[in-house]
Amino acid sequence: MVKFLDSLLPHLPANADERYRQIVIRLGLTGLLSWALHLAGHGGLIPAWLAVSAFVQGLEFVAVRPFAKGRFPSRNVRFHAALAMVAMAVMAIAHAAVVTLIWTNGAMPLVVISLLVLAGGMLNNVASGVDCRPMFYTGAIPYAVSLAAMPFWFWGGQPHGMILILAVTAVFFLLVVHAIWSRVHQARRAVMAAREEADRRRIQAEDAVADRAAMAAIVSHELRTPLSAILAGAHLIRAGVNPAQTGVTADLIVDAGQLMTGLLTDMLDQAKIEARAMSLEARDFDLLAAIRDATRFWTAGAKAKGLTLREPPAEQPAVWVRGDPFRLRQILNNLLSNAVKFTEEGVITLRLLAVAADEGWVKVEIEVQDNGAGIAPDAMERLFTPYTQASLETARTYGGTGLGLTVSRQLARLMGGELDARPGEPKGAIFRLTLALPQGAEETKVAAANDQGAAPPEVTALRVLAVDDHEVNRRTLALVLEPLGVVLTTAPDGLEALKRLEAEVFDVVLMDVNMPGLDGREATRRLRAGDSANRDVPVIGFSAGVADEEVQACRAAGMTDWLAKPLDIGRLYEALERARG
Repeated sequence: MVKFLDSLLPHLPANADERYRQIVIRLGLTGLLSWALHLAGHGGLIPAWLAVSAFVQGLEFVAVRPFAKGRFPSRNVRFHAALAMVAMAVMAIAHAAVVTLIWTNGAMPLVVISLLVLAGGMLNNVASGVDCRPMFYTGAIPYAVSLAAMPFWFWGGQPHGMILILAVTAVFFLLVVHAIWSRVHQARRAVMAAREEADRRRIQAEDAVADRAAMAAIVSHELRTPLSAILAGAHLIRAGVNPAQTGVTADLIVDAGQLMTGLLTDMLDQAKIEARAMSLEARDFDLLAAIRDATRFWTAGAKAKGLTLREPPAEQPAVWVRGDPFRLRQILNNLLSNAVKFTEEGVITLRLLAVAADEGWVKVEIEVQDNGAGIAPDAMERLFTPYTQASLETARTYGGTGLGLTVSRQLARLMGGELDARPGEPKGAIFRLTLALPQGAEETKVAAANDQGAAPPEVTALRVLAVDDHEVNRRTLALVLEPLGVVLTTAPDGLEALKRLEAEVFDVVLMDVNMPGLDGREATRRLRAGDSANRDVPVIGFSAGVADEEVQACRAAGMTDWLAKPLDIGRLYEALERARG
């Protein structure tokens, strides 16, 4: 019974509103039936009928009033639901009984009146019980019983053929009423489902707008911090304040720039993952070497805070696997970054367990453990939610967008693994990365890394055309290349670049991809299709977009190399060296 009453609750407000709208109709019907009772010779029953009608109307009013206008009773909800169903049943039984009493008179006009009232009563219940099958049946069954009894009552006084067609018509009418209710009920459910879907999408849209606003606020705050360092450092260098500290100031600017680049990289990776556009590299690499690269990057930061960063022992043998070493280092960098950020004193430990599995696979388990403040149990669920910190105090104290862990977990899952977290003992946190990677082949020759701080001497006297619509970028390229003896010419757009390429001979073209008017790809296509002396000159494209599709589009347009913004000076030198051949 409790479940039945609970199932009625969502439908009672709409039913109450509908029955309120029908009060005038029921009052008119009460008067009409009183008149019919008089004509049927039952005038003495009219006072009793009026009393019963008034009682039933009052009972229904008391029962459904708490549900009117979308409200619910503050208490005794199930009692009011049961009372509403009782009032509905009593109302239908009372009207059906009076109608039955009228048509038993046998006078044709009274029979017709009775049929019309019975039909109207059942159709009225289609409207009032459209949302709920029990409500429809409760209100309609008494009228259906009265109609079904009519052929039996007249069986002895009318030709059997007449009675039979009356019975068939009555059954047909009942089926039609039920079919009408079913269709209206289904249509109503479809409308309600559509409304709920519209509400859900509206809420999603509002949440998305709120999320974007929150994201914009977070990103704005996080960008202002390194930007302030860059502007302050640049001002000090330009003003010549404390020349002895110029190197330290330059390091500050570089660190701030790397911080901004990391933030933008996380944002782009998150967007690519959400769009299912993230692709992974597959090549053989030494797992231990990748781990040591990541720990080496954070050793200085840990030491500056007085922390000890422990990594797998040097004597541990190499573990060759096949996968994406860049994305693996990205995950480890995020984990170590968090560990260094949230640990004030003590030790950060990185552990590796690599076990050779069957059929050429290696089961990899990497743990990063710190003894910082730890993670509250209620914060675990939102730990991997984008743009969310473990707590407001964490956001205020340490800053950050909360993207690093989100991107790391999604990258781990793209690799077929998992990243989870648990509280440390007695304090701190432990992040565990588990992967299953194919065994890789050991490389016999490892290329030495270029020193990104020094320019290859071969770029000297190189004739370079730099095309970029932003003056700041053109000035930056001039600042970097001209001191090396590069003969630099600049152009603000693709059309101007084509004019310069017609007039002069260049060794290399640095071409911004996204420019207003004639963009870098179209300018390159026109250059390759022309007959100028620079038709086959190497074109190095550079853009803030790093999607694989964009890189492929640049190469399809005729570009020979590609660099991502913000430009890394070492990579720029390497690209110029490749272009020179």
